[in-house]
Amino acid sequence: MTDQEEKNKKLTRVAAYCRVSSGSEEQRTSYNAQIQYYERSIRENPEYTYAGIYADEGISGTALKKREALNRLMDDARTGQMDMIITKSLSRFGRNTLDCLNIIRELKELGIDLYFEKEDLHTMRSEGEFLLTLIAATAQQESLEQSENVKWGIRRKYEAGNIKSIPSGKFLGYDKDSEGELVINEMQAKTVRRIYSDFLGGYGTYQIANRLTNEKVPMTHGGKAWHASHIMKVLTNEKIKGDTQFQKTYNVDYLTKRRAKNKGELPQKYLENTHPAIIDRKTWEIVQLELLRQKHFSLEHFTDNYHWHSLEHPFSGKIICAQCGHTYIHLSSKKKGEKPKEYWRCKTFFGRKGSPITGKMYTPNAPKGRNPTPSNLRRRKKLEPRQMLCTDIRIDIEKPAEKFIRSWNHLVVKRDQYMAKWEGLIDGEDILASYRIKELMSLLATTGCIDDVPYELMLKTLSHIEVDSEGELKLVFLAGLKI
Repeated sequence: MTDQEEKNKKLTRVAAYCRVSSGSEEQRTSYNAQIQYYERSIRENPEYTYAGIYADEGISGTALKKREALNRLMDDARTGQMDMIITKSLSRFGRNTLDCLNIIRELKELGIDLYFEKEDLHTMRSEGEFLLTLIAATAQQESLEQSENVKWGIRRKYEAGNIKSIPSGKFLGYDKDSEGELVINEMQAKTVRRIYSDFLGGYGTYQIANRLTNEKVPMTHGGKAWHASHIMKVLTNEKIKGDTQFQKTYNVDYLTKRRAKNKGELPQKYLENTHPAIIDRKTWEIVQLELLRQKHFSLEHFTDNYHWHSLEHPFSGKIICAQCGHTYIHLSSKKKGEKPKEYWRCKTFFGRKGSPITGKMYTPNAPKGRNPTPSNLRRRKKLEPRQMLCTDIRIDIEKPAEKFIRSWNHLVVKRDQYMAKWEGLIDGEDILASYRIKELMSLLATTGCIDDVPYELMLKTLSHIEVDSEGELKLVFLAGLKI
């Protein structure tokens, strides 16, 4: 071993850790100054050899998982790349007492000394951990007080209606200008308008999300897959209509930064016309009423999804049993030697609990292929009439489509007879009903008579189809009309 190698072997490998907690110009200056200071002081010390600078910028001292440089420092420490770490102070290193002490103890086990300049404290010395416990507790208390001060300031801004305090990156359709005001992002606003249009056109949040994903429509944060929750947030966010409800969520714990929905724990302030709207106020309110209508429909008809329909089965989830209120399901017969026959049947059939139909009896047909004169004919149980249930009513697979076509064409031919009544309802207080009536009138005029069921036309106009005890169908349109 050469003299130079022997000299390097005895030198202490020293790294430094720096952190500033905000991205302000003043903090960035401090951040750069710390890096330059530590690099110079380590390199100029004849007893040290430089082992690197690890620096986190604009990161809170309470959240270790977000501090990439500190995590990288620990990874390098575990692989033996340093003997000592220098940092400015305990508060710069971390304000979470437990996390801070766990790191210090791990470094001690690795034989690495952590030196805090401001406190002139070496963790490898005997008094180190006791003093650190006291100092770290003080730092955590200071962090708590700072957090409360920040919260107080933010709440005062909310009370004053300061929209600049609302982060724009969390919702679709807006950016902030140089003054901190919300301005419409036209590319994103186009997606917002499409979401509202598709929803009022009969598509569900899951279906809209799939369409946007398949078409590779960009998301706010560059994600690739849209989800139903994303669509629901766009449909229910009051900022889309130009209003702001402040403090919808809050920090539950200043250390973990865990947020929770504000359900009355903290005061909320609602202001109208705080910024430009993407969707007009009336359309936004119509969407909220339609969301509520769909929720009530699902509860009333025992389904967890209003939008079961698809291009292949457009009436799925829209056929309702008038006896028990459940939806009809698509089934197919499986008799040997016969071509499968598709039909609709009340879904309570699976539970064998169909609702009784008052005053109607039913005698099941004998199974096909049964020997009419078997040797045990006397002992065979005779098929007796029983109470008819709603599950006994089967609807041919094509019947709903045929009924829709006949009903639609009837409205086209007779629409002048309905026009006077509809025009009287347009100016009513129910803005959702008014919207649906105007839409129906427009579609009747532009579409005319049909020979099949256009999927999007059905979604825009049909609420559901009721099946009575005789197997007859009654169409209920979204405009409130029943045929």
